[in-house]
Amino acid sequence: MKRHGVPVLLGLAIGLASGAPCAAQMLETETARLLPGGSGKAGSAFELQTASAGREGALPLLFEYGLTDRLELTAEPVPYTTIRPADGQSATGVGDVELTLTYGFLPESGRRPAMALAAEVKIPTAHDDLIGTGETDYTAYFILSKKLGQHTDMHFNASYAFLGSPPGVSLNNVFGGAIAAVHHLSQRTLLYGEVLGTTAASSEGEGGDTVPGGVTTIVPEAAGSELVGTAGLGWNVSPALLVFSGLSYDNTSALLLRAGFTFRWGAAPVPASPAR
Repeated sequence: MKRHGVPVLLGLAIGLASGAPCAAQMLETETARLLPGGSGKAGSAFELQTASAGREGALPLLFEYGLTDRLELTAEPVPYTTIRPADGQSATGVGDVELTLTYGFLPESGRRPAMALAAEVKIPTAHDDLIGTGETDYTAYFILSKKLGQHTDMHFNASYAFLGSPPGVSLNNVFGGAIAAVHHLSQRTLLYGEVLGTTAASSEGEGGDTVPGGVTTIVPEAAGSELVGTAGLGWNVSPALLVFSGLSYDNTSALLLRAGFTFRWGAAPVPASPAR
């Protein structure tokens, strides 16, 4: 399996990278391997995204705690976001906060992957409609994680999001899927990649929605369908500290650079999966 780990990962990563902003860990994809009870994780990342429509930047944070060996709570605030469209008004301010509770109901065994369920709520703390919709969203996840040999780790997510609609707008609920791979090139160095896809939140594509009377209301953060992914490198500075950097690309031709770190404490970490 070691010989095939790198080709599998490159097959996921070539030509695709994640344009979805605001992730404090190196992957958006959730993992079914949870923190041991009583241990924690904290981290941050800097993101810069460029496209023909403009530029965006963000500084998301991560706080994660193992309530038990099977139950994990995650908080992801975004204290700084800046959006600079090529045309129109700019925005700078705090982003939304995501809270996620994950339950690992089946451990990995033989050919069977580890399985987990997660429930996420997005709290609308952003005050500008360029940064957030101003409404609460709820997302449910089904998560699989599986080791391939001793050096490659795979993760798969299926999700469904219930989106809150701003006044005068009717947003669609969103189906999503993700697949990620992490391959350990050495004891300290790893190569990672992921592919994500979602259906459109708005029937008018990039955030537009037609209301009675034929008027189209624009909701910038209510995106059309997406196909995105990530490719990058990580380095374990120590068993507790991981630094990473990755490049991203999406179906709107947006390019994103994400660089950051995560720090773990408490019980000995499971080394194979730095996914979210």
